[in-house]
Amino acid sequence: MDESARTTAEKIAAVTLTATEVLNECLGRLQLHNSAINAVVTLDSQIKNTATLADERAARGDALAPLHGVPVTIKDAFATAYLLTTSSHPPLRTHLPKQDATAVSRLRSAGALIVGKTNLPELASDPQCWSPLFGATNNPWNPSLTSGGSSGGSAAAVAMGFSFLDLGSDIGGSIRIPAAYCGVLGFKATENRIPRTGHIPHLPGRPRSVRHMLSFGVLARHVEDLRLGLDVLSGADGIDLEVPPITPRYPEVRHGRPLRVAWWDDFAGLPLCSRTRRGLLRTVERLQQAGVQVQRCAPVDFDVLQAWRAYGIIAGAEIGLGMPFMERQILRASGGFLPRSQVLTRSLVKGMGGSWSRYSHALNARDELIMRLEEFLGSWDAWLCPVAAGTAYPHSRRGKFSKPPSILVEGEPLPYFEASIGMTSLFSLTGNPVVVMPAGVEDGLPVGLQWVGRRWQDEALLAVCSEVEPMLDGYQRPPLLIEGLRGNPAWS
Repeated sequence: MDESARTTAEKIAAVTLTATEVLNECLGRLQLHNSAINAVVTLDSQIKNTATLADERAARGDALAPLHGVPVTIKDAFATAYLLTTSSHPPLRTHLPKQDATAVSRLRSAGALIVGKTNLPELASDPQCWSPLFGATNNPWNPSLTSGGSSGGSAAAVAMGFSFLDLGSDIGGSIRIPAAYCGVLGFKATENRIPRTGHIPHLPGRPRSVRHMLSFGVLARHVEDLRLGLDVLSGADGIDLEVPPITPRYPEVRHGRPLRVAWWDDFAGLPLCSRTRRGLLRTVERLQQAGVQVQRCAPVDFDVLQAWRAYGIIAGAEIGLGMPFMERQILRASGGFLPRSQVLTRSLVKGMGGSWSRYSHALNARDELIMRLEEFLGSWDAWLCPVAAGTAYPHSRRGKFSKPPSILVEGEPLPYFEASIGMTSLFSLTGNPVVVMPAGVEDGLPVGLQWVGRRWQDEALLAVCSEVEPMLDGYQRPPLLIEGLRGNPAWS
């Protein structure tokens, strides 16, 4: 069951395995464990019939798409035709779209079996995963801890083998944080590489407000499935007009040159927990032992504080446009009570004030930071960085207008947003493609690291990650799943 989606699809096409058998394994795991994890919140009641049809096509020898018969799940922020789609927003508790989001439609066309929808915080707005409709998603490694957000249900479902991959979205770390916390791989494509048509937010029937930094991608257990996801999902759809009609950019042959990987660990002085630091340093050591050229360095004049200010202003302004006026003003006013040291948090609430001069300045700062990072990455195949200051932490539900909780890192309280999205938001701001890969398990919790590539060079980044994947520990089954497999040896 730990085989890749690509290999599984090939076996189904060769009729050495049936889609029904694969689906039943996923549903068996889901039935046994989902009540403890709460990753999948809506099931497609017709999925077994869909699997039967997939097997009939394979038996006839029909030409089959690359994901034919492979079970996948969908973050509940993406419209799925005639299947409950809520984005965990109470007014949408009975929302049944009549059309698929573009990304969902492309997965269907690729032959995927959509098992159901995965949990997220309301309107994908929190680096934890607590839904006012469905409750919290628990971490597969320790249910008392968060799975991360906002694609927390996505990462947990993939980690537990409920599906082979999940469709996620990311505007500040929403694919990458859950992937790291749950021990799976996550891929955020270059901004505007995958159409956003049918994603919530924005709300159905409302004007679009978010114009920058929102990216899509997939969560999976193997790099080759991230690549398969990019192949299936990317490209213009004629509706999201900011997605250019570009062709895939395959990496150049290195002609014997070793991989060059830069790494960094100091982002405006944010501390790293000991687990994260051990995972990072062990990864660097393994790369060196494998002959990779590795160096600790960062882009010249890539000012993290400037990036946090720009990210916060842009995100606050664009997300705020989709919020009720009074709600936005209450949040903006609360920023005056925050310490000046909380640069990212203050900027998020300040952005909701609607100052177009401030917004324009932030966009210009974004352009400068993009150019600095792109120039730096021109000398490296990837930049290796932590995902967050720490690993998964205890659930801490908060109200819409309550003060964000602190996150303890090595016993020291850190501001909520700085500790959780301080390192991921940088690459949402710049729009670069990022892959999160597991970097081992420390003290019983998985550690994930970000691999950052050049804009529009998604294929090259995935090629690098494919090359280094055998050097690393990769996906490991969570303890809860291992216990389930002992009771059901046919699933192993």
